[in-house]
Amino acid sequence: MRLLLSALLISLAPDAVHAQSPAYLYSWGSAGAAPGQFNFAHGIGVGPDGSVYVGDTANNRIQKFTAAGAFVAQWAVSFPSGVAVDASGNVFVSSDDYVRKFTSSGAFVTAWGGTGSGAGQFQFPLDVAVDANGNVFVADWMNHRVQKFTGAGVFVTQWGTAGSGDGQFDEPTSLDVDDAGFVYVADGNLNRIQKFTNDGAFVQAWGSPGSGDGQFDFPSGIAVDPQSYVLVFDAGHHRVQSFRPDGTFVLAFGSVGSGPGQFATSAALDTDALGRAFVMDKDNSRVQVFAQLATPATRRSWGRIKDGWR
Repeated sequence: MRLLLSALLISLAPDAVHAQSPAYLYSWGSAGAAPGQFNFAHGIGVGPDGSVYVGDTANNRIQKFTAAGAFVAQWAVSFPSGVAVDASGNVFVSSDDYVRKFTSSGAFVTAWGGTGSGAGQFQFPLDVAVDANGNVFVADWMNHRVQKFTGAGVFVTQWGTAGSGDGQFDEPTSLDVDDAGFVYVADGNLNRIQKFTNDGAFVQAWGSPGSGDGQFDFPSGIAVDPQSYVLVFDAGHHRVQSFRPDGTFVLAFGSVGSGPGQFATSAALDTDALGRAFVMDKDNSRVQVFAQLATPATRRSWGRIKDGWR
């Protein structure tokens, strides 16, 4: 009877299917300055057509690839840090206290920012994200805040101050937005994720220092997949952790090294429309691609099981 009950409880575990680590698919890249090579590449964004854009930081450029890793094009950007792509294929890059907007082919569209702490100014903007309505969010690192703009660069709002309380930041390192408009921010030194409404109202936070499930050693990258799972690159532990939108831990994968599925201080990740994860494995100078995370298992209540309801 106990064995039967144990088996039943295991079958009821949330995300029982999703808890299987995603399969490594392929990778591309090496160290250098030639097309398809990287030097301290810090940002990555996947477009609606599957094109992959890499912020090749120390090479001062954006590189564009097919989803399979074939080099397509490149264009100059001074010290790019974060990369995001909107539903129309426009590419937004945070760099040198500016956000720059390009077409999918690299044609310059507009830029905004400048060094400072006023609205619309930045001090080391580390990452950028775009929501379904085209609004642009910037992790304004040294100003300890998130700023929100229209896709044309018009300032909308901001939130955050220096500190460790709810809605405060020490080092906002990365951010992303889910399909419902919620904004998730990785706060590196505080080893936590904070979730906000689209206009900056605090919703919740999770994470603490450590190596256990749901703990971090400097979360450096964050992305929301098509199933609304929140993927976080846990830099100090060389792994990706996945969470439900409410912060419930689902799985972790990765270890330190240079083999398939291993990482060396990765900095960023993004997902495509198929749910595949593209991880910028910075110190290994490569992009690694992982299969879609499995669809979560259906949860059933104990009462319904007792009643024989399915």
